[in-house]
Amino acid sequence: MPRLRMKTTLKRIGIILLVSGVVAGVANLVHPRKIPWVQDWSRHVEAKAAKQKIKVVPLSVALEKFQTLETIFVDARSTDEFEAGHVSGAVSVPFQSLEDYFPAIVELLDGGKELLVYCANRECDDSLMLAIELQAMGASNLVLYVDGFEAWEKYGGEVVR
Repeated sequence: MPRLRMKTTLKRIGIILLVSGVVAGVANLVHPRKIPWVQDWSRHVEAKAAKQKIKVVPLSVALEKFQTLETIFVDARSTDEFEAGHVSGAVSVPFQSLEDYFPAIVELLDGGKELLVYCANRECDDSLMLAIELQAMGASNLVLYVDGFEAWEKYGGEVVR
């Protein structure tokens, strides 16, 4: 008898889950602010940067800025990732350890040079989060390189290992 009761209970749970999934799907279809079923995350960081009024630059502009030597490249990745390879001359300020790097940040802000913040790739948002923090600390000459270290290395940017 207990086994039959368990099967019935599991069947009811399955039916409830199925019905609630269908109801949620229909509600999403008719709602004016639908949740997208599939989303393109390749522009997610870029879109958030635009909302924060942070200028975004592509690889070509980042490479030009690197050649002028008037821009400081700021790596927002972890220390381990930085040590494994980074843009030549870049300064490591891992977003995940931001409070530990406060003296370096103050020095960057006082330097007067443009700060170009980067991360691993387009999906990585540590660079955006760091840029938002730097902006809040008073950095006005700030740009975000969204293609990240992976594209930099792949397309011939100067790298230090």
